[in-house]
Amino acid sequence: MKLDLIYTDSFPKHIIKKGILRKKIRLLSKAISSGESVEFGEIEVVCLDAPEIRSFNKLHLGHDYETDIITFDLTEDKLIDGQLLISWENVMQNSRRFKTDFENELLRVTVHGLLHLAGYDDRNEKQKKVMRKKKMNI
Repeated sequence: MKLDLIYTDSFPKHIIKKGILRKKIRLLSKAISSGESVEFGEIEVVCLDAPEIRSFNKLHLGHDYETDIITFDLTEDKLIDGQLLISWENVMQNSRRFKTDFENELLRVTVHGLLHLAGYDDRNEKQKKVMRKKKMNI
């Protein structure tokens, strides 16, 4: 799997180092690949600030609000390719609300996006329950 990890200038780089985050995302993607019998090709993880994710959300999905992650499936062949846009500011807020650290919440949101790429959805309560269970088991 090819993994690109992109931070905007506003990302708090002192909280988690890029190399460590890249290694953990690779391990999580391998766990999902083996558990779901899928294979990731190229994955781009882009950490944006809240106004940027809101802009993407409005432009591409027609939702005029912030979110923690937007997943774009860019798959063209057997390997799963995709882009995960993550609002690090929303992740920071979530980590405070859920009383967890920033790194764990960032990885939880990343797993959420990877599960979307693996074919899972969360448009209704039943689907959300399945995704929550999958996230807990990774």
